[in-house]
Order: sequence, then structure tokens, then C-alpha cells
Amino acid sequence: MNHILILSVLLVAGCEMTTEPTTTAARRGVQVQVDSTATLQVADYPLGPIEDADGNLWMGSVSSGAMMWNGEELRYFHAEDGLVGDRVTGLTLGPEGNLWLVSADESMGGGSALMKWDGESLERAQHPVGFPDNPVRPFFDNEGALWVQSGGQFHREVNGVFEAFPLPEPSLPLTNTTGYEPKNMRQMRSGDLWFATSDQGAYRWDGKDFHQLSTADGLPTNNVSLHMEDGQGNLWLSCFHWHLASGQKRGALCMWDGQTVTTFPNVPGLTENEIYSVFEDRNGNIWICATGHAVYRYDGARFESFTRVQPARQDFSFGCNSIYEDRKGRMWFGFAGGLYRLEGETFVNVTRGGPWD
Repeated sequence: MNHILILSVLLVAGCEMTTEPTTTAARRGVQVQVDSTATLQVADYPLGPIEDADGNLWMGSVSSGAMMWNGEELRYFHAEDGLVGDRVTGLTLGPEGNLWLVSADESMGGGSALMKWDGESLERAQHPVGFPDNPVRPFFDNEGALWVQSGGQFHREVNGVFEAFPLPEPSLPLTNTTGYEPKNMRQMRSGDLWFATSDQGAYRWDGKDFHQLSTADGLPTNNVSLHMEDGQGNLWLSCFHWHLASGQKRGALCMWDGQTVTTFPNVPGLTENEIYSVFEDRNGNIWICATGHAVYRYDGARFESFTRVQPARQDFSFGCNSIYEDRKGRMWFGFAGGLYRLEGETFVNVTRGGPWD
């Protein structure tokens, strides 16, 4: 099932990845030389990419460590470079454009640490008092304050001290017994903070009170992950159904305009499906990966599908972990199976040997 493939990327479990080069040392930034390894995938399940302030292109992975393309060489980072383990997730940029990420053991529920790139190496971040153990999903709010999750709860930095930020007690039925919870958070330009939950929909916090968005408001399910606020002020989110019985498979891509939940039942793959990646480019187009179907570009009126892959693969499933537009305007996609860049209307596979440009 497609959701199992994607959930393995989203911290549920590790998976077997391609082996590291044997003819060169792929440690501490040694360049991967042009040999038989150059045709290997950067990672089978790349997370990212994302650019730091210096233009380095970073990726995480389920079990291949962290990777950085600096324009000349591809660098790999592993435990001997300071990582806890080779599961690298939660890539984000700090207020000054510096890269932060989470390094964790490959086993589910294993230890983790928040890492920061200082321009030369990945170092464990220095934490304020109260910082929780085994953090995941770092997030910087509009004021530059750091938030993380730990033990299924949100935590934030306040006046140099970390404290828990509890959500309201559950009021809706608890249907998810899988152990995986897609909790994340986003902040609107208004300053309102949104928190996604498993089985409780999403909460908006206006600085004083919580306001719940759930199936009562038109969501297809109450298992939610937040994507982004678009240029028009709409909140894009996904509702999942992998934890529900077969007759309740109502997962869908949703847009909330502050009053109404909109879904897209006439677009193949955007309803009764799991949608993990949504991104707005600098021109205001919304990019959506419909698992098992296609990548769509939505201009606010029309959906255009992209399905061409180079080299052609019969088993290509459009399981997409991440979408990103770099400073040159190029669109990158972390698919299940490798890293790809959109060239015209074709997704071109970018291996360790390129093509990077």
C-alpha cells in the first residue's frame, strides 16, 4: 500500500538503503568520485532538498544520513560526523538562514538530537533550560522562537527557557492505533498558530484561545497534517485515512479559507488518497503530489498534471516526500526511489553523479 511506503519516510520505520561508495571515503565531506557509485541514488527516500543561506542544497533520509550538494561535490554526513544516527528529518532554516535538522536512530522511538550547520560541520545545538529529550520536527515561529515536539507534545522557547505547550484534551473519538501521529505546526501571516493532530483535527491558537477545525467543519477525517499558507491566505492541509477501516477511506487534500473546507473530488488522486507534499512556488502556483497518480500544478483555476519520468520506470508510484523550489527557480522532488528535478515537463532522476545543473 502506498501509505506504508510514505509513512516509512515519516519516522515510522527505517528501510534498507543503497550502500555507500566502496572506492572512496564517503565521510566528512570527501567528494564522491566518478565511478560505479555515481549512478546510485542519492538516497532511496530523500527528504528535502532545502537550501541554506549559502546556497548549499541539503537533504535528509530515512537511513542514509544527511547530504549536501555545495555546487561542486556531494557530501555525506553520518554518525562519525556527529549525527546520532542516519535517520535525518525535520530540515528547516533558522531565522538567519542557517540549516537545522534532526538526527535520530533508525529504530522507531530511538534517540534523537537537534543539529545545526555552522558553515563547516554539523554540531549539536546548544539548548536552553527545559529542552525536551529526543526532539522531532523543529519549527521557528514569526518571532524566531524555536518549537519542537517530544513525546507527542509541543514545546517552545519562552524567554530563554523551554516549556511544554499542551493542546486541548481530546474531545473526539480516538481511532488511530498505529502509533504514528502526523502532528506538525504552521503559522499564518496574521500570527495565528495552527497545530495538526491525530484524530482531533487541527487547532488554531490566536494567542489566547484554541479553535478546533474538524469533520464537523467539513474535513474528510480528523487525522491531519498541515502544509502551508498560500499567497491568498488559504491554509492547505491533508486529511489521512490509513488508520481507518476500508469503508472509511476518505483522505483528501483540503483548503481552508477561514470559512469553508474545499476538496477537489474531480481531480484524480486528490480525494480518497494520501497527500504528503504541497508547495507554493514564487509565482503562486500550488504543487501537489497525488500518491500513485501524478504531480499537479494548480494556478488557482486549473490543475495541470506531470507524469513523465526520465529514465522511464514502470514501477514509479509518485510517492513524494517533499517538493522544493531553489533560488534558480528549479523544482526539486524527493520521490520514493530517489531525487528528481523537473525539466520542462519531465522529472529527471538526479543520482550521486548528477545531473545537478
